[in-house]
Amino acid sequence: MLILRWILKLAAIPVMLAATLLQWIGVFLVGFSAVIFNLFAGLCFLIAALSYLMSIATGMEALRVLITGFVVFLIPHVGEAVIAGIAAVNYGLRDFIRS
Repeated sequence: MLILRWILKLAAIPVMLAATLLQWIGVFLVGFSAVIFNLFAGLCFLIAALSYLMSIATGMEALRVLITGFVVFLIPHVGEAVIAGIAAVNYGLRDFIRS
């Protein structure tokens, strides 16, 4: 049983390294895209609010643009949740290797 555990630990090391690399890349991409998506979501909000206030668009058109901006705003948060799942798998593998 001890030999099987050592074999599994050795097999888990490359998986842990891949998860770490995937986590680092994901954190970079999510951090970079969050800036761009937040700027775009803010622009959508401003366009929707100002076009409704200046009577350029109807309420439904402004609401569609607001919903689009909100969905764009949520995309980096979904990415953060995925990265958190990858980090949980990574830390689980590290605990298994250390035990």
